[in-house]
Amino acid sequence: MPARSPAEGTFELGLVMAGAVSAGAYTAGVLDFLFEALDAWEVHKRAGDANVPDHKVQIRAVSGASAGGIVSALSAMLPFTRHHPVNDLSRVVYANSPANGLKNLLYRSWVADIDFEQMLGTKDLSGSSKVVRSLLNSDVIDKVAGAAVAEVRDAIKAERMPGAPSVTRPGYLANPLQLFLSLANLRGVPYLITMQTEGGGVRGHRMKAHMDYAHFAVFGTNNGPHESLPGGATPVNWDKGGTVKDGWDELIGASMSTSAFPVGLRSRPYKNDISVYQFKLWSRSFGDAPNTRAPTIAPDLNPNEARPYEFWTCDGGLLNNEPLEYARVALSGAPDERNPRDAKVADRAILLIDPFPDDNGQRAPENRDLGDVVSLIFSLIPSLISQARFKPQELALALDESVYSRFLVAPVREGRKEKESDLASSGLSGFAGFLHESFRRHDFQLGRANCQKFLRDHLAVHVDNPIVAGWVSRLRTNGQLTRFHTRTRDVALGTDKVDTNFVQLIPLMESVSQRVMPLPWPKIPDGATQFVERLTPQLKARLEAVVERVVPSLMKLMSADKGIFAGLVGWLAEKKLRSKLLEIATEKIADDLKARGLG
Repeated sequence: MPARSPAEGTFELGLVMAGAVSAGAYTAGVLDFLFEALDAWEVHKRAGDANVPDHKVQIRAVSGASAGGIVSALSAMLPFTRHHPVNDLSRVVYANSPANGLKNLLYRSWVADIDFEQMLGTKDLSGSSKVVRSLLNSDVIDKVAGAAVAEVRDAIKAERMPGAPSVTRPGYLANPLQLFLSLANLRGVPYLITMQTEGGGVRGHRMKAHMDYAHFAVFGTNNGPHESLPGGATPVNWDKGGTVKDGWDELIGASMSTSAFPVGLRSRPYKNDISVYQFKLWSRSFGDAPNTRAPTIAPDLNPNEARPYEFWTCDGGLLNNEPLEYARVALSGAPDERNPRDAKVADRAILLIDPFPDDNGQRAPENRDLGDVVSLIFSLIPSLISQARFKPQELALALDESVYSRFLVAPVREGRKEKESDLASSGLSGFAGFLHESFRRHDFQLGRANCQKFLRDHLAVHVDNPIVAGWVSRLRTNGQLTRFHTRTRDVALGTDKVDTNFVQLIPLMESVSQRVMPLPWPKIPDGATQFVERLTPQLKARLEAVVERVVPSLMKLMSADKGIFAGLVGWLAEKKLRSKLLEIATEKIADDLKARGLG
């Protein structure tokens, strides 16, 4: 496939949302402000204001992993449910207090409706089923997802009613909008890479790919004519000859599959159409002409396994936590095509939203003694996960200020105290945000504040870039090129300097130009100790219910073994051990809250 190019006068974006666990609230806040700024700009352009930049920014693709995958799925619903920004958080006290708190899918799903106490419920373990799907109750996630799908379907149904008023869709989303959700495929997809060899037998190398993805194309996201269905994509809201392909269940199913945190949250079965693999583009051979079509490699499957390919999944962030490549190829047209990087010619860019970039962590991890077998075994899995996520070249581009095809939005909180973190959700391996809604509300607002600063100071192109050169020249002539169009940069003593050589790609209109104020660092009102004491009965009930079902399964599995493994299972069944596990869990929660000044 030859390289593709955006339409004239259009700058294309690919949004990439990294895994985040409960810090999905931060990612949701970033998107909330991004869409608010784009909406405000569109209002001015539709009004025919000659002093407003008239180029176009269009989001062509969105990719996400884990919590970022859920946010990605929600973003595809906003054109139908409409976006209602939550811009009054600095004036409210409770999660449901904002004016648009219940209307905003991003806020409602990530701040108001997720609750740790519901995750400790035991209804998922009741009844005749003895299977433990996860340590925490994942039904709350199903409930939130089901409510979002019901709302988007109701909105689409209302639009199609006879006599319904026409709806103005945002022009900043491509039609269709492509979505890519990372999946950790526990079954694996087999490939046969053929090679030249002597003798008989299989001539090639067999391997399995576990880093998988689901690909969707959401139609009707703007009012213009839609493009064709991308190869390998599952259509969503697609009217083909009077037959509508709904697709929302498949999309939400993939989003729950990518967010299935290993062991903690429920793993999911998934069905991928074989076309996802048949249409996947691979890099061309060295020396191939630029107009040579990028190759595809079909998986090595039996005919009866072709449609659909079924497998169990767990957290998509396990193997691909920052799925940059999917969105990048959607913009460039081929894996080995580079998007223009120079500020004077850049016409598309990847925007990575990463709540946990860990750029302030230790330079080198502790060198622990791994001489014994047990230590070695328990170090292997984290090592494999870290290596699978190691993408130095891709992430370095997002941090390089001379590269205008890749950008990063990550948490930055001014004035934080030494023991505090940028995100309230960052403790307990990212699960801390589920403990209290004030933590998620804080992180949502920080996402909005960081996004505003990013649009003002970083997402920019040179004034000579053809996409903006026309209106820049016109506004200069009219004396209307103001600091609200140009980029500002931080200089000494906390002051800003206007950089007149660059202009904002998404100009901040007056309604979104007033500084978004971050919320004060949250604190649980009655302190960490009392908070954990209130949680303890629910933690105990969940632990007892899980062990009650896990132990018989392990006993059955080890029934033929009267040795050490049977002894370990019996030890797990002891009430004394369960009490110790509960003590460790409650201490860890309380210690995290106190250490970071949250309670």
